[in-house]
Amino acid sequence: MGIFRFLLPGLKDNWKVVVLSILGATTFWFFNAMNKSYDTRVDYPLSYTFVQDSVVVMEPLAKQIKIDVTSGGWNLIRKTLRINATPINIPLDNPTEIKFLTRSSLIPMISDQLDGLRLIYVVTDTLFFNIEDKVTRKLPVLVDSISIPLSQSYRMTSPISCNVDSAVVSGPKSTMLDMPDYVQLDFSNMNIDGNFDDELSFFVGDHVIVDPPEATVKFQVAKFLAREISIPIERLDFPQDSSSYLADSTILLYYTIMEEDEDDVDESDFSVTVDYSMRNMNDSTVTPILMYAHEKALDIVLASDRIKLMFAEAQ
Repeated sequence: MGIFRFLLPGLKDNWKVVVLSILGATTFWFFNAMNKSYDTRVDYPLSYTFVQDSVVVMEPLAKQIKIDVTSGGWNLIRKTLRINATPINIPLDNPTEIKFLTRSSLIPMISDQLDGLRLIYVVTDTLFFNIEDKVTRKLPVLVDSISIPLSQSYRMTSPISCNVDSAVVSGPKSTMLDMPDYVQLDFSNMNIDGNFDDELSFFVGDHVIVDPPEATVKFQVAKFLAREISIPIERLDFPQDSSSYLADSTILLYYTIMEEDEDDVDESDFSVTVDYSMRNMNDSTVTPILMYAHEKALDIVLASDRIKLMFAEAQ
């Protein structure tokens, strides 16, 4: 502070006067500068006029356009800060037919709508548009049981219930033309391992709206087990003298059963028979036939579809 007292004697006593002088000079310079004209580049807001109810905007419309303008300082500050800046309106009389507007098309639209600014140059070369006609269809709701993602070993044990049978679907023409004649519910990212009762949205493409947007689906699910059991083979019409007999007296049988019913099933619930009269003379085999099975056993498969016949040696 000593050097300031040496250079500016009396500053300590008159600092308020000095500050006010600097403030007054700065204010005078600022207001004088604001009254001059300047050139600058601005991002000016845009708006659009078209009938929106009958079309679908596939890609977002540009919200701003970059232009070079000239005007007084005050106007430039207001426009730069978006104070009272009315957006430039772009009329789209046939929005589905217009794919772009070039700089030469934009210049007269912009020039006519710049309030207090003079257009020098349009920096943005082209505005692109991707707008399609909207198509609305009423479609049946399909709940495809095959496409429902159940956990491994789980199956549905009841009919599927859905609270809606049809929906009104609206979307861009290109998407709607590719859609099937039904609409499906979205079961993706699920791994169902219990009774189902939930609201699901519809599986549709981008920009597609469905009314109602959701449907309630209900069905029951149970766990099923894979099991095997050894069954005695019953013989039919075999020679009484035992000159011909089976190589195996039992056969493995595979089946699927609901977990809660597993203990209700045993070997007596199945019957497998071979008929000697149906033997294959070429390879000396006979085909086993499942005669009956437990009503709760599913996916029944015999371990072999041929059983070898053995013949006793003649004495």
